[in-house]
Amino acid sequence: MLYRNLLLLLAANLLFVTLSLADSTPFGQPSTATFTLDECVSFLNTGSNQDYSEFTANINNGPDAILSVVGGNLYRENPTVNRHSCTPGIAGSPAMCVSYDPDCIYSPENERAVKFDIEVVPTASGGAILSGLSFFEMSPETFDWLFGTSGPNNYPTLYGIRILRDGNVIYQRDNNLTNRTWALQEFDFTDNPDFLVRETTVFSFELLGYCPVGNFAGQSVWDLDEISVTAICAPNTGCTAAGGTITGGPFTFNSVGDGTPDMIPAGSISLSGNQGANTQWIVTDDQGYILGLPPMPSVVNFDNPGAGTCLIWHLTYDGTVVGLEVGQNAGNLQGCFGLSNSIEVIRNNASGCNANGGELFGGPFTFNSVGDGTPDNIPAGSITRANTNGANMQWVVTDDQGYILGLPPMPSAVNFDTPGAGTCLIWNLAFEGTITGAEVGMNANNIQGCFSLSNPVEVIRNNASGCNANGGELFGGPFTFNSVGDGTPDNIPAGSITRANTNGANMQWVVTDDQGYILGLPPMPSAVNFDTPGAGTCLIWNLAFEGTITGAEVGMNANNIQ
Repeated sequence: MLYRNLLLLLAANLLFVTLSLADSTPFGQPSTATFTLDECVSFLNTGSNQDYSEFTANINNGPDAILSVVGGNLYRENPTVNRHSCTPGIAGSPAMCVSYDPDCIYSPENERAVKFDIEVVPTASGGAILSGLSFFEMSPETFDWLFGTSGPNNYPTLYGIRILRDGNVIYQRDNNLTNRTWALQEFDFTDNPDFLVRETTVFSFELLGYCPVGNFAGQSVWDLDEISVTAICAPNTGCTAAGGTITGGPFTFNSVGDGTPDMIPAGSISLSGNQGANTQWIVTDDQGYILGLPPMPSVVNFDNPGAGTCLIWHLTYDGTVVGLEVGQNAGNLQGCFGLSNSIEVIRNNASGCNANGGELFGGPFTFNSVGDGTPDNIPAGSITRANTNGANMQWVVTDDQGYILGLPPMPSAVNFDTPGAGTCLIWNLAFEGTITGAEVGMNANNIQGCFSLSNPVEVIRNNASGCNANGGELFGGPFTFNSVGDGTPDNIPAGSITRANTNGANMQWVVTDDQGYILGLPPMPSAVNFDTPGAGTCLIWNLAFEGTITGAEVGMNANNIQ
């Protein structure tokens, strides 16, 4: 999704050296703010299920940072609709359960999210780091309300978190799998410079469950307990790298994708105040994913990425910086470095449709024993998308001809053992408004509307036997003819059957009766006159094969092909 005003990196002259949490603890006792949720009260007749004021935090401030809860308690927007209930927590004390988003694509700024705002006042000379977030979550198969009922739960399968710094998004992690029993979730920000503060700063947190399992149960709830935020001091390590300050822009190009280069004029961005042995210009998307590492901004052709927003930064560093690679997120850089402020480059399509599927990083992936019944899944998080733009995003899996095999909530949810041998392609589809053709069985090349597809990531699926022929999947029909035998040809319209996910050197259409006996081997289904066989049921198949096979003959049974 496109998130405006995203500041993923720190401003000019920021000094930062990566340390682990274990390295940081000797600098002082951490400060913590914990929402125990033990005071949960929820009764329909009193309206307490719409009141979140009991959810205050236990504050324990160390010497290096002062934490406080803005507004005094956590909250949900529109609480008369987005109410809460209470459930037994991790130690028997009450916990909170809430409704969730029924969509399977993460939605930022969702009013169903559990939200809280933490003010951090650094007191250490070197500043403070908001170093971590932790909480317990559970998506139980059976809901259990304190002083109420229990029963089947149409539980969420995913959750996402989003964190804003003074109103600007600095961290988002969605598509996290939920758990059926209480499970501790921990997020460490110690190595992320966006969480370092040298002045009073407010961090806003959003926790959102989404994507129901789909068991049609009457209740849909997500359970939370012991939500905690930690801050530690920012140690002074002697790193003096400073990214400096860049001036110029913002820049706007209104006809990207037309093949005409869109370049920033040389000298239109100036740099001052940088310090360090090494320098590097960086171009990211608006979520911080690195799109390029040019020698200077004026050599970048912004016509290529498609519609969206790019950010230009200047990096200065000493020694080695880990993560300085295209496809990595600049928010995860590690080492002695400083980053400048950013300059925005807005890229609009001349057509007015600014959807951009972006770029996918990861893969290719290979599975060598498909069809054996053991799931073949891509690890969660192994594909990242960058430079996207549009109100809606959808993962798409096609065969190598572009026929859509699935529209999963995330690539890791796909079991590539199922389709059999062949090659699949994973895409990101971005779109605005209503589009047509984004359906299983349709070809992605025929999608219409305001949309954009990313580059594909290849998934190669091999059978353990070494025979990788795959007849694929047929889409179309069924077809019915109600006057066979009258001498008038009964033909299936050309193009009304499509095949997808095929693999093999040879393909052959096969027509059988309903017992599998081969009636014909036509060049295409539309060539068959179904008036001739007489009444009954025929089946149309696609046969894929390598080398020589036997039994593929009229009158033989297709079950005996070898």
